[in-house]
Amino acid sequence: MAIVASYREYSCDHELHGQIDEVLPDQPRDDMLQSPCRIIKLPNEILDLILSYLSAQDLTRLASTCRKFSEHSASDILWGKLVNSHLPNGIKDPGPFESYRRLYLAHLSYWFIPQYKIWFSDHDHTGNLILARYDNRRGVIDAYRIIAEKGAPQFHVWESHPEVVILAFEPEVSLWLDDPVLVLKDQDPSSKVAASQKWMPERRMPMSAELHGLFNSLILCPKDTQSSNESDAKLWPPPLIPANSRIERETSPLRLPERATEVSEKGFRIRRWAHFRFGFQAGLASENEAIFSYATLDPSLYMPTREKPYQGIWVGDYSAHGCEFLLLFQGDPPPSESEENEGEIAGDIVQKGSLEAVKLTGDPNVPRGEYSFLAEDIGSNGLLSVSDSKPFKGARIVRCKGHLAGLGFRDDTFIDSQLILISTDYLAHYWVELGHISYYRRVDIDALLQT
Repeated sequence: MAIVASYREYSCDHELHGQIDEVLPDQPRDDMLQSPCRIIKLPNEILDLILSYLSAQDLTRLASTCRKFSEHSASDILWGKLVNSHLPNGIKDPGPFESYRRLYLAHLSYWFIPQYKIWFSDHDHTGNLILARYDNRRGVIDAYRIIAEKGAPQFHVWESHPEVVILAFEPEVSLWLDDPVLVLKDQDPSSKVAASQKWMPERRMPMSAELHGLFNSLILCPKDTQSSNESDAKLWPPPLIPANSRIERETSPLRLPERATEVSEKGFRIRRWAHFRFGFQAGLASENEAIFSYATLDPSLYMPTREKPYQGIWVGDYSAHGCEFLLLFQGDPPPSESEENEGEIAGDIVQKGSLEAVKLTGDPNVPRGEYSFLAEDIGSNGLLSVSDSKPFKGARIVRCKGHLAGLGFRDDTFIDSQLILISTDYLAHYWVELGHISYYRRVDIDALLQT
């Protein structure tokens, strides 16, 4: 950053959008070659190392100062590092593009989408959980719904409670590859100028659904939109999911960022509309369109640790509603004399704190963004027993509360229940009053990325 500051007075302070070719000109300014600045005289290897810490914006600004910086800033090794800094799994070549720099420009302003990979939406009741990724073979950023299918029904018997209804749960979790939610593609990778270099707060996404009259566009959101007078219902993600920043849900008129520096990297919107031939239009919502807000999850919420081994994204069996996805996160335990900082250890697993399950997808009874169950303390204070009968032999059973509601989320209430901690990847929820057990299994996000 010191390099950029040294040359700030010479820089045009360009945005990457719309002026990238001016920022990396064919004839750099030579007046800077006479500069007494000693940075220019550093060995090339050291200079390249220093430049590797700069952002794309700083590289382009620096390139406009002199010929030497223009040459070094155009290094494809630097641009390759920038691309891979946004990808969970790095790539080794620029795919269909002639250079990493051209690849970076192809998805300018959109690299945050595969970087954060997990996104969930505010679709009414059900919500939507998607996984975004970059496909280097095609040079495309795309995203697909994460879905799960229950296997053939099989009944289990709880030896100590034979009257309880237990159905086996071996879900097959996958991506719905037949119906992409998001597709960002450079239509001409051979062109030296990328279409994304032109500032577009809303971008049309050509997809196969257009053959059936359904159209989609991606809308960027302004950041830092949360204010003290905003109601929780107007913000996404919902209040039960911790987030450093939230985006506004659909507003009228729709607020758009005016420049790249105003774009939020924690949310975006997708607009869908229907348009059929012969002038006939059929809307998915009022005024012939529907707009859905998507937000990401902070990795600290779903990455398990030794202290918080149950954190993660899970899939649960919701009977007639099918499979639904949840975010499980552990809270820190309240200070107490019996459990101060250590927590109780069962085997090699630290058992402490609360365990909260918030729905990422939902149903007409308990919708997305609401609690599914709450265990206030999975440590010694919440422990009921250790099961001594199959199929839960050796599992800890802790106090819990399950969330129930009527259609339309009416008359919702929490009832006493029990959470059976089979393993850090497998849980059972015993609805005592209902005489029923629901199963939950952890979702392997990394495996889905390899699909």
